[in-house]
Amino acid sequence: MRVTLILVCALATAGGGVTAQNATTLQLVQVLYRHGARTPIYSYPNDTNADHWWQGPGQLTNEGKNNQYELGAYLRRRYAGFLSPLYHTNHTQVESSDVDRTLMSAQVNLAALYPPQGRDKWNPDLAWQPIPVHTRPSTDDYKLRFIDACERYRQARKELDSSEYVRKVDRKYAPLYEYLHSVGVMLNDVESLSELYDTLWIDDRHGLAIPEWARRRLPAFNRTVYPELLRPISDLAFQLFSHTAEMRRLGGGVLLADMTEHMAAAAAGSLQPLGRQLFMYSAHDFTVAALLGALDVYNGIAPPLASCVIVELHRDASGAFFVELFYRNDTTVQPYRLRLPNCTDRCPWEAFRNLTAAVRPADAAAECAVSPPPTPAPPSPPALIVAAVLVCGLLLVLLVAALVLYCRRRRDEQFHYSALSTN
Repeated sequence: MRVTLILVCALATAGGGVTAQNATTLQLVQVLYRHGARTPIYSYPNDTNADHWWQGPGQLTNEGKNNQYELGAYLRRRYAGFLSPLYHTNHTQVESSDVDRTLMSAQVNLAALYPPQGRDKWNPDLAWQPIPVHTRPSTDDYKLRFIDACERYRQARKELDSSEYVRKVDRKYAPLYEYLHSVGVMLNDVESLSELYDTLWIDDRHGLAIPEWARRRLPAFNRTVYPELLRPISDLAFQLFSHTAEMRRLGGGVLLADMTEHMAAAAAGSLQPLGRQLFMYSAHDFTVAALLGALDVYNGIAPPLASCVIVELHRDASGAFFVELFYRNDTTVQPYRLRLPNCTDRCPWEAFRNLTAAVRPADAAAECAVSPPPTPAPPSPPALIVAAVLVCGLLLVLLVAALVLYCRRRRDEQFHYSALSTN
């Protein structure tokens, strides 16, 4: 399993100053971020907190709106010397998965990134302007919702779930499964346990009661169910999104291919429309984990709220292009600089392309399609039936032949023994 088991701050040097403000080298910025805080998605049996979340499952909360507004304001500060202060359709393109919380996150982020000023002001009482956010149905979204769009990825995940690696994990946590079953929580896999952890973590952060069974210390592990056991299991669930080379290619590799295509066009001077400065993608924790996994720079920890991956294309004084990668998973420090394996902090453009080529599908839809199994040929009739048909046919021929011979003999007999005339 290709997962870096150390913290981002250990595998990368800190981002330091806001180097991206240097508009003399920066050519293009691409940002993938996770949505802000949301309500729980999973509800366990007898969940007394379920009614607290009046917005419904998986909805962006007011805290989540603030998460994204803060991120948008940070991006405005970081790129103040690069991005135009006025929104222009040619400069920025934003895509979102077709999910309420990501669409709303994109809108709030843009409110901070492009507050209306000058000729953009259309209402003196409203410091906001509408900016388009593009989306597509989840079943067609290979970049941001590959778990829904890519049938082959889902098959690969099923194969992983039945692999010895995952079976070993399940055996390790068998006492936990048994305990949860005993209290009515019928979960049997790592992904479901991750969803349970997510619900308990959200409730806990908001000061809601955590059930007694979740605080219990299990003797088999000498750890509490929540958070001590479930937290590392949740991290493992995100590592599994990029467990195999094929999953990296069909998961985060699809978005990486899109980003690389944009950088190739920018380096060639053919990026359309002219003046494009920024691509942004509003998505999910698993999307962030998958992109980091495809780049082989993932730290193995579940991406936090409003975390973002930043991919910058620069051009130095000699005209050579290079790529810089950053991961912002902590709002109290500058983003961490990521180093692509076998490259430098400022990875030369051609080296970046070559090092990531294996995980970038040329045609995601084709690779994700799973051909239906061939229709089996109708079974051949048993040999006994064939033999019976042949015998019946032969008997019929013999019967016809015998009938013909009989008729001829009767005719001959009538000719040789006909009565003589008496005249």
